[in-house]
Amino acid sequence: MAIALVPTITSAGLAAVFNATNDGLQARLTQVVFGEQGWTPDQNATHLRAEKNRVDIEGGSRVNQTQIHITAIENGNQEYWVREIGFLLSDGTLFAVWSDAQQPLAWKSADVDLLLAFDMVLSALPDDSVVVEGTGGFNLSPATEDEIGLVRLVTEAEARAGVINTAVAMTPWGTRQHGDARYAGKQHTHTWGQVTGKPTTFTPAVHSHTWNQIGGRPTSMPPTPHYHDDRYTPTNNFLVSWGRTTTRNRRSAVNWDGSNNFSYNYADIGPPVGYTTSHLMGFLASIGFIHFGGEVDGIDRIWCRWRIQNGNIRVICQNSENNAASQINYMAIWRK
Repeated sequence: MAIALVPTITSAGLAAVFNATNDGLQARLTQVVFGEQGWTPDQNATHLRAEKNRVDIEGGSRVNQTQIHITAIENGNQEYWVREIGFLLSDGTLFAVWSDAQQPLAWKSADVDLLLAFDMVLSALPDDSVVVEGTGGFNLSPATEDEIGLVRLVTEAEARAGVINTAVAMTPWGTRQHGDARYAGKQHTHTWGQVTGKPTTFTPAVHSHTWNQIGGRPTSMPPTPHYHDDRYTPTNNFLVSWGRTTTRNRRSAVNWDGSNNFSYNYADIGPPVGYTTSHLMGFLASIGFIHFGGEVDGIDRIWCRWRIQNGNIRVICQNSENNAASQINYMAIWRK
């Protein structure tokens, strides 16, 4: 929000306003001067005691007949405490000056622009006798119903108490607090007959319940007569086959990954007589024997995989560097 200043209007500034008013004009504020010396200004001041920088006014507006809003940016590269501020008219006259012998207004860093907004009270001057002429940059004047500007968000205590001034806005939470403090509903009930618009029927919808949501469930559940179909019982056409076999079409190469190549190091296991691979219920293959070639190190790979291929079960089993065919253990479960 803006800083409210009551500056000392200089004799030179008062004379400039008087002359402009007699000519049917308004005195025009165009620049802000910043300084670093704290002192007690009087009407005879014509300049700051220790000026550091002067900048054009970025934006300004009239809050009411005796109060104007000024926005300025101190963008110099010097570091200092801002202890004095002057307001210059378009002809360079020091119109007004503010300073405090004890308390600085702000700190100006060399690396950061200082953005300041002032509300200047001019109750000692005729209404509308001074106007602000800015560059059209930043304008941080307070917001009104007709003008865009800055607002402060209301606190929860202010919202509940209803103490809300202009240029203060309420958040949704603040609005809720404001309403609850005045119109909070009291606890109450309605009879079924007082409820309007209720449906005449309640068609059940697909849903589910957890076990704990089911009321009246039994504490024990003794078994009742039942049966299992042939998916869970063995039949006369159930068969298990097993054995060991040797791979063919051997291939060996350093750092070779043949774990997905079913053209090398394979063995084909056919179904029993009277069965086909469509009767296969389960199959298990494991490494029976592997012959390593070369050094056993971090680039060796070992694999054992199977799939249905051309009416058989094809198993590939080997290591990347080998010097002989490998052997495979297997077991298959068949059922018609």
